[in-house]
Amino acid sequence: MREVTGAGTIELGDHEHLLEPVLARARRNPGRPMLAYRSGDRFAEVSTAEVVGRARALARGLLGVGVRPGDRVALMSHTRYEWVLVDYGILAAGAVTVPIYETSSAEQIEWILADSGAVALVVETPEMRALHEKVAAGTPDCREVFVMDDGGLDLLADRGAGLPDAAIDERIAAIRIDDPATIVYTSGTTGRPKGCLLTHRNLRSNARQTLDAVADMVVDDDRGILFLPLAHSLTKVNFLVGAERGLVTAFATDLAHLPEELPLAQPTLFTGVPRVFEKVFNGAQHKAHHEGKGRIFDLAASVASRWSSQAASGRVRPPTQLAHGVFDRLVYRRIRDAFGGGMRFAFSGGGPLGERLTHFYNGVGVKVLEGYGLTETSPTLTVNTARAWKPGTVGRPVAGTTIRIADDGEVLAKGPQVFPGYWNNADATAEVFTDDGWFCTGDVGEIDGDGFLRITGRKKDLIVTAAGKNVAPAPLEDRIRAHPLVSQALVVGEGRPYIAALVTLDADAVADWATAHGHPGTTTADLLDDAALHAEIQRAIEDANASVSHAEAVKRFTVLPRDLLLEADELTPTLKVRRARVIAAHAEEIERLYA
Repeated sequence: MREVTGAGTIELGDHEHLLEPVLARARRNPGRPMLAYRSGDRFAEVSTAEVVGRARALARGLLGVGVRPGDRVALMSHTRYEWVLVDYGILAAGAVTVPIYETSSAEQIEWILADSGAVALVVETPEMRALHEKVAAGTPDCREVFVMDDGGLDLLADRGAGLPDAAIDERIAAIRIDDPATIVYTSGTTGRPKGCLLTHRNLRSNARQTLDAVADMVVDDDRGILFLPLAHSLTKVNFLVGAERGLVTAFATDLAHLPEELPLAQPTLFTGVPRVFEKVFNGAQHKAHHEGKGRIFDLAASVASRWSSQAASGRVRPPTQLAHGVFDRLVYRRIRDAFGGGMRFAFSGGGPLGERLTHFYNGVGVKVLEGYGLTETSPTLTVNTARAWKPGTVGRPVAGTTIRIADDGEVLAKGPQVFPGYWNNADATAEVFTDDGWFCTGDVGEIDGDGFLRITGRKKDLIVTAAGKNVAPAPLEDRIRAHPLVSQALVVGEGRPYIAALVTLDADAVADWATAHGHPGTTTADLLDDAALHAEIQRAIEDANASVSHAEAVKRFTVLPRDLLLEADELTPTLKVRRARVIAAHAEEIERLYA
């Protein structure tokens, strides 16, 4: 198939903007919980009435400091429930939210504030304010800065205390569905970040499209949990889906506290990026091996994947069913408990998850539904569902969305969630749209006979060897990362005679491996020349090579002395590898691979 369209349409009226669902919830049942946050050893709940009341107070404050309709207001914070209050306050003032990742540098802050023309900035911590102060001279439009942890939200609300409620009513009444709602700056791997302008229609359409896809899966008492950056469109729409459906959304303290907070929050729904699911699997595998139960875990993982594959084909063989029942009591239950014990299904986006992990999680009783999209598409274009699920694919198009495969294999898209363009960048906008209005995703894919989309690579990541062989790195990298010692893998070979790989190792797994092999207290850097360690990684390489042709196989690899770091800008805030940056940083190691 070359083109497929999702069933149904999403119709929105002129005033059905992003505030409408929460305002309607407040009218229907103001006391019903909407948000929850960590307070001691429990999650405290915040009612819809409190959310609306606080958002209106912040909106009055923004009016008090001179924010006009259409003005941009920047918001820099990690994911916490106050982020939502500020975001709703900005929208209620008729303004546009410009999120900034909490890990951004002073230079990145300066660029985003200057390019967007933001007139005010809300930051989480004094340290973030200090970063802004370094570049304040380059952002003259930003007249006001408020610091959450220094009582800044109360100070902001006080600035509008004398304004009547009617002033906010007027601003809300003036919002139209095609007005800008947010400008999300891409965490691009090269060059200046581009501001993706998303309208109220884009985001609310995508929330509705997502709900339409999972309508038979979600129930009234479902609970979600957020921990990824709300500056990312995947997390933002995840929250909007809960707001639209009337669910309670909990806010984890941070990714580090997630393991202890999942049992406290007991979410039934979960959205993550592939790296999160990989880390849960790798952590469980590492713990089992550390406790001397590695062989049992590995066998259980194999049975889980086999059970899922057979179930997907329509028949689970009796021996598999028997083994699955045994391991459910011994292993799988503990993995479900790691997600809080009540997880019914999870979504994965932001990158390829792969069949290996999809089948594993389905086999242990946590159905992970992979979807696909980009910041420019708000983000979801396709998604697997319980009734239409095919591991290895990213699902079928959501309602009102058409996916087309271009002659060169690129995935093209149309739908109400596709953005109108980049902020202040007409040239970049023109580059990503065809003359007849199709958005060019930059990804390469194919549509199968059942209408499921499979992403086979990224156009700019596709490696062309010196012999002219096209190699998609992602499938190889996924197989290499399956090894318990491996943390990250990056396949290289552009213009080279053969394919090679950079590999980083998991520090905890290496420590246990080193102890078991008579090298207690040693680190990855100490073991770079260890023949036994190299033999372990060679096994991971050989497993990956078994899935591709000889011309695509990894011929050489090198182990880097440390893992890739968010702080070194080698990973995006959603834990995707910045390929170009890593390749540039390790140019010498790559050259040695081809010496």
